[in-house]
Amino acid sequence: MKKFLTILAAVALTACSGDMNHGEGGMSHAGHQMDEGIVISSARVLPPFPGRDTAAGYFSITNHSKVDDTLVSVSSPISGAVEIHNHIEEDGVMKMRQVKGIPLKAGETVELKPGSFHLMMFKANLPEGQEDVSLTLNYEKAPSVTMIVPVEGRGEPSKMDDHSGH
Repeated sequence: MKKFLTILAAVALTACSGDMNHGEGGMSHAGHQMDEGIVISSARVLPPFPGRDTAAGYFSITNHSKVDDTLVSVSSPISGAVEIHNHIEEDGVMKMRQVKGIPLKAGETVELKPGSFHLMMFKANLPEGQEDVSLTLNYEKAPSVTMIVPVEGRGEPSKMDDHSGH
């Protein structure tokens, strides 16, 4: 499986080289960089903590186009329900809430990270040792893009990463 995903990532990088602007539902590698269109970088998925089934996803997303857009949804074969969440302050208390999308202003970068926007992948089926997963990002205006994202780390839950209340 690892060899297949490595080959798939290499093919995706080759397909993305040159003048690609994420084409019609193209495949992209999470670390791929370009200077136009919507660019994803530093993508990673954190697997569920032992005894839990919710994974989290983080990345930076830069809109190099001249048009504002919105990330409206994300899907993955490891989860039947991927939601976009954000932390908000409500009456002096930080709370996590699902959002309908992430606005992507032209020329700006939004970082999905703990304590901010992030992905929640509920009932994640992520076998021990799986090193990569695919995520499909769906935009309001730009074509959908599927990318291969590395799975990183397993550890003890921190307050920021504990999503047991969902």
